[in-house]
Amino acid sequence: MSLQRGWFLEDATPGSVIRHPGGRTIGADEHPRLAWLTDNASDVHGDAHRAAAGPFGQPLVLGALTAAVVIGLAEPATSLPWQAGRATPSGWPSIALTGLVVAGDTIVATSLVGAVTVDDDGRGGLVRRVIEGRNQRGEVVARVVDERWAPSRHG
Repeated sequence: MSLQRGWFLEDATPGSVIRHPGGRTIGADEHPRLAWLTDNASDVHGDAHRAAAGPFGQPLVLGALTAAVVIGLAEPATSLPWQAGRATPSGWPSIALTGLVVAGDTIVATSLVGAVTVDDDGRGGLVRRVIEGRNQRGEVVARVVDERWAPSRHG
């Protein structure tokens, strides 16, 4: 038996806020590794000594990792195999990194629901929302505009 993560179409009503459970603490070794893997040579991400002498006093987490964590925390419920085509995201029209993230920060996510369009068959629907990622101090560090299909609890 697996624990269901995520949210369903019925959880998304226009004007509502979905508070996604859990959070993710960014480890000190994660962002330098991702910077290296993506060939991002900026010292602000991967060189602790040089970053300490810079304006932020320490390395910053790569923005791509921050966005990925925020989006991952806000995923809808797992769809069934036959729903895979519907559940594929249409992309993110906007990703804004609005605050600094450093190793040790814990990111949580909420979704501000804008619009919901239920499928004709009632098995799910398209949810338009803005996902906000916040650090442990409550500061917004990322905003992602998202259009995502979500399954119905009854579908």
